[in-house]
Amino acid sequence: MKRKGQVRFGIIGCGGIANGFHMKDLSQIPEAKLVACADIRPAVAKAFAEKWGAETSYGEYPQLLTRDDVDAVIVATHHETHAAIGIEALEAGKHVLVQKPLTTRLEDADRFVAAAEARPGQKVQCFPFNWSNAVVEAIRLIEKGAIGQPTQARRRIAHPGPGRDSWFYDPAIAKFGASFDMGVYAVSGITALMGPAVSVSGLVGTFEPGVRIDDHATWLVRFASGATGTAETSWTQQGSVEGTVIYGLDGAIALGVPGSPDPLRVYRRKSGVSFDSKGDWKPVTLKPDPPAAAHRELVDCILKDRTPRGTPQHARHVVEILLAAHESDRSGQRMELQTRF
Repeated sequence: MKRKGQVRFGIIGCGGIANGFHMKDLSQIPEAKLVACADIRPAVAKAFAEKWGAETSYGEYPQLLTRDDVDAVIVATHHETHAAIGIEALEAGKHVLVQKPLTTRLEDADRFVAAAEARPGQKVQCFPFNWSNAVVEAIRLIEKGAIGQPTQARRRIAHPGPGRDSWFYDPAIAKFGASFDMGVYAVSGITALMGPAVSVSGLVGTFEPGVRIDDHATWLVRFASGATGTAETSWTQQGSVEGTVIYGLDGAIALGVPGSPDPLRVYRRKSGVSFDSKGDWKPVTLKPDPPAAAHRELVDCILKDRTPRGTPQHARHVVEILLAAHESDRSGQRMELQTRF
């Protein structure tokens, strides 16, 4: 029986991300309850259910979607299956959280967006969404003109890569490598900060011997505002050298600059131009990010009837940019984008 103020979840895909992220978050939210789980490996699903206290496990997810006691579904399967399973969950009347990336094919992203738009009463959240206090405050500062007109931006999200024996390195399953695994964070973040992109040039490649899928990528982006930027990702990064910077005519905003104890800093020009400019950097005081914020967002939106951040339209835009990098790298041409968010 459903308690008032409770959201009952089903999880499809019981691998590492479901264990290490989704259930880690859900278990911290009193209003969330795991009811059922499904995985194409029945033994894995059964073990997952026992570990996290689900009532039932399945080897086939359609059985989970028929349950009246499942309010919301988390799709945590392989990349190319996210959108298709998400559509089935929507058609079954469920609220849906889709793991990143939304899909590996633009036509699937279009179908998912259409399915979500046709069901405005169902809440849909697409990862990644840019919920950290540093990013939210940076967006607010940009919108209020703290650095003047934004002109350029850079965002890099990278790590040394997943285990070499994982499915992430199998082109038959993953379809794409670092660009869709980690690049999705860089592209989602830079478009959240700078707005939609109108064109993209991309460079995609592989450094490590024996790897049959891309392990690094760079996007050169022109935004609808006229500003430009770069997004970068890699599975070959052996040191934690990250950073996001947004430059404007009157200053700059830096997130996570190496060596800085401050997650967000703002430079404001006080006087002068060019070499005569004078100003200073100041840290921005932020509240700590709340625990389980990513999943708390969906739970609150379901219970309070509001629209989640991390929209299908933005997720679709990100997929288009990710794909455009590969096409640009093959053709040597800049790719014009079809839609905004």
